[in-house]
Amino acid sequence: MITKEIPIFYACDDAFVKYTIVSLSSMIKNASKDYKYHVYVLYTDISKEMMDKTLALANENFEITFKNVDKYLKSISKKLPLRHYYSKTTYYRLFIADMFPEYDKAIYIDSDTIVLGDISELYETDVSNHYLAGCREQAMEQVDVYGTYVEKVIGISRHEFFNAGVILINCEKFRNENVLDKFIHYLGVYDFIVTQDEDYLNLVCKDKVLWLDQKWNTELTAGLEYGYDIEAANILHFIMVNKPWHYHSCRCADVFWSYAKETCVYNDLLAELESYTDEQRERDAVSAEQLAQMAIDETAREDNFLNVWGDKLPLV
Repeated sequence: MITKEIPIFYACDDAFVKYTIVSLSSMIKNASKDYKYHVYVLYTDISKEMMDKTLALANENFEITFKNVDKYLKSISKKLPLRHYYSKTTYYRLFIADMFPEYDKAIYIDSDTIVLGDISELYETDVSNHYLAGCREQAMEQVDVYGTYVEKVIGISRHEFFNAGVILINCEKFRNENVLDKFIHYLGVYDFIVTQDEDYLNLVCKDKVLWLDQKWNTELTAGLEYGYDIEAANILHFIMVNKPWHYHSCRCADVFWSYAKETCVYNDLLAELESYTDEQRERDAVSAEQLAQMAIDETAREDNFLNVWGDKLPLV
């Protein structure tokens, strides 16, 4: 008899929900049948058509719920020093613990992923003594401009910076230790612009992270190397501009398409791939260069976060 419910969260908008469908389809296919999974999609703007397509994935093990965060955003609006941040779905992961007090822990996962392993194994990780469990951000470890940025601007070792796209959140600790309030406080102190919410989360969770096997978040972008066969990955994560629905040559694109072809959005994704122009790809290249330059510029600033605050972290 199934007795345990595993809560899993995505956050997306109408433009990104088709990738959520592919990610969720892969998760469902590879998940243990010994659990009940409740998947929540946090959103502010998704069409009924796309909701219905997503909800059609539900089965006896997987329940799917769309949760509009508008009401919650209004309830905390007086706390927010920089309200424009919260129009970005990437920030919704910070609301999970407060919005769902019934859960002691929960999985958050980005939509640009393929889940090859059994997601229940990730959930069963003991995170009781940590704020969250996550994998090291390989862009920070392996690309010097980003590693230097996190060490010289945020004050975190490049080897202790996690990627926030796949995390197991200790919701109880998030609530009891006011992680959301600490995040909001930092929003008013400094404007992190390189990886944004990931920068803030790493700052707040410094020294309180349980490190997962890197196979739970295998980041796919040009130049990254792995200490294991990529076929052994539990989760593939198509980070930055490295999207198989934009690039034929994308690393592990064949794995993505093997799952995508089983979904109702397959033709839409194929059309997106074929219509993606060389001009758009050039913009991607420019965007990647600009992000690296942004990290360099932030590092060089005399008034960057670490230079101003040093060890005097303004925690609430």
